[in-house]
Order: sequence, then structure tokens, then C-alpha cells
Amino acid sequence: MWKYLRFGYFHWIWFIVAIGGLLAGGAWMWLGVAYVFIVGVGGEILSRDLVDDSTPEYGFPIIHDLILYSTAIGLVASLFVMTWCAAGSDLFGLGAFANELIAKAGYSYDVLAARGTNVWYDYLGAGLSVGALLGVTGIACSHELTHRTANPFDLWVGRWVFALMFGTNFATEHVYGHHKELGHPEVDAVSPRRGVGFYHFLTVGQWRQWSGGFGVESKRLRALGKPSMSLLHNRVLHAYMRGALVGILIFAGAGWLGLACWLVVLAFAKYILEGLNFFSHYGMVRAPGEQVAIRHTFSSYNPLSNHFLFNLGRHGSHHTYDREYYYLPFERSPTSRYGYLTMTVISWLPPVFWKVMVPTLKDWEQNWATPEERQLAEAQNRASGVSDLTAPPGMESGSATPA
Repeated sequence: MWKYLRFGYFHWIWFIVAIGGLLAGGAWMWLGVAYVFIVGVGGEILSRDLVDDSTPEYGFPIIHDLILYSTAIGLVASLFVMTWCAAGSDLFGLGAFANELIAKAGYSYDVLAARGTNVWYDYLGAGLSVGALLGVTGIACSHELTHRTANPFDLWVGRWVFALMFGTNFATEHVYGHHKELGHPEVDAVSPRRGVGFYHFLTVGQWRQWSGGFGVESKRLRALGKPSMSLLHNRVLHAYMRGALVGILIFAGAGWLGLACWLVVLAFAKYILEGLNFFSHYGMVRAPGEQVAIRHTFSSYNPLSNHFLFNLGRHGSHHTYDREYYYLPFERSPTSRYGYLTMTVISWLPPVFWKVMVPTLKDWEQNWATPEERQLAEAQNRASGVSDLTAPPGMESGSATPA
């Protein structure tokens, strides 16, 4: 049973911790964001040398799908409780219900009274806690489900999970754009050129992702003979409408304070998503005409990391095979120096990122690239402005900062 439950336990515990903290109020509202750094990043660092090289067989794969659906429910519940925290009323009687459960358990605590003492930085903690949940569990869950394009129900659930964080173009651009163009930075917005910094990628680079999503959808609709900006048929516009509906519901329940908390959620979830996108495809090149292979992305086989992220660390296998997360095989592939959560945080810290990424890129060139890809990588190195990328082996300065 462990081979199934290993993909659920971190999420279920996290929901309990985060929702409990939101209800308790005050500094407890930061518990959800603390969890991802202490348990997630800290756990990855402590288990850095562990490798999950298993490829299990599953007699009941429906259990994996039920785990995914349970996390979708948990994410909706977490966002609702955050909205309740910001509301001026006891939405749907949640506070009274929680007080009753606490009393039946033999404890004395009034969550409604605690809510009345919350100050602005407590609400910041609430937004960051739910943002962390959506940026990790939400992204991993919706990423998996929106890849299941042949399953309408899973696709529907995945798109609505994205709506909780106002995900607009990802489900379209990622599935139909990035997966086809990986390693071609001139057309793939999520294959950063060497020398590009994270904060450029996060800000200026976002336009390429947004326009890419619209471009993919416009091309599809033109082929069907439909107008590209059709409200009835454009899937990117549908994503905007779903996200807007979530925002309207939050505003209806908790006013401007609830909306402000949700904006913190959106910002932090996006920050996490783009950190993950950034390092996992950083500096990758693919020769023209070459099929996407397991070597064209950086993977991680840290078990804790992949339990958190529904095997997203088996990223090379994910790009190579069209399979559900639990069927992604273990294969030797280029790997990141730390787990995916840790590497996401490292992406936010440019000086640390360069020190970690330069040897990782050089290893890829030496051990994984084809001769043609090595030439493409060397051309990017020369244009990057990162002096250590062009330094001979053993002659790196150690700073790895752009020249």
C-alpha cells in the first residue's frame, strides 16, 4: 500500500497543518508556508543522497487518481478557509462548526475570537501559506491532470485547480507548446538561454509564455475555421474566465481583504512555478530535427521531492513518455544537484544559482549532449556573459557571475 500512499501523505498532512493554522489565527497562519521550507526543502537536503530507482507495478492505479482528486479538494478547502479568515462574517458557519469540534475534543479555543485579533502580517502569512500549497501541490496536481487530454474529467479538474491560482495560459502553452519545442529557446519560452537570470525570466520573459499560449490556441482555432478570440471556443480565454470567477467568489465572501490575500496567493504560487520551470530546463538545447529525449531536461530522483510533486522530478521521463506520473520509469538521466523544491528556492538566489548551475551545465555538455548540441551549447556559453561557462575545466572563478 505504501507504493500508493507515498504520493499522498505529505499533502494530507500539509492540508491539516495549514488549515489548522488558519483557523487558529495569529502567527499560526504562517504554518502552511513554514511546512514547505522545513519539511519540504529541509527534508530534501537531509535526504540528498537518497535515490528512488524503483519502477513499481500497480494493480489498482485508481488509487493514484483518487489521491490526485483528494488534493484538489484539499486545495479548494484551504482557499475557502483563507477566505473565511478575511471575511467579516462566519461564512457557512465554519467558525461555529470548528468551535463545536474543538469543544467535543475536550479543548477550549474560540476560532472566531482568535480571528478578530488578526493583523495585516497574519493575513500575509495566510496568503503565503495557501500560495505555497497551490504553488507546490496545486501545480503538481494540475500539471498532471491537464496532460490527460484524452480524459475530459481529469482535464476539467486540472483546469479548475489552475483557476484557483488564476492560471491562464499554462495548460495550453505548456502541453501544446513547451512539450513540442523544449530545447529550442528561440521558440520555447520555458527553455531559458544560458545567461538569462531568473528575475528577467519571471518578468520580461512572461510575455513570451502568455503570447505563446494565445498563439497555440489561435492556430488551433484557425485550423478549425473559428475566430481566434471566440469566447465560446478559445481555451485560454476560458482559463481567464475561470480565474475571474474564483476572484469574484472570494471578493463576494471576504471583500477587499480577501481579494488582497488571494493576490498574495497568486504571486507566491507563480513565484514557485517559475522557479521550477527555470532551473529544470535551464540552458537546454536540442538539435533541429532531434526528438525530445530524457537528456533534454534536468531530473531529480530524490524520493521526498517526488512524493511532494507526484513524480515531477522524473522530468526527463515525463517529457519522453506520454504516461501518468505513477508509470514514469526510472532511467539514468541528467540530474539537478538538489531536489526540485530546493532547486526552486536556489533559482530565486542568483549568486547561489550560478554556482550550482555552471557545473551542472558543464556535466550535461560533457556526458549527455550530442556533438551538434555541444556546439549549440558552446555558442550560448560565449553569448551568455557568464565567464565560468567559457572557462577551461579547473579554471572557473567560483563566482559564476555574468561578465
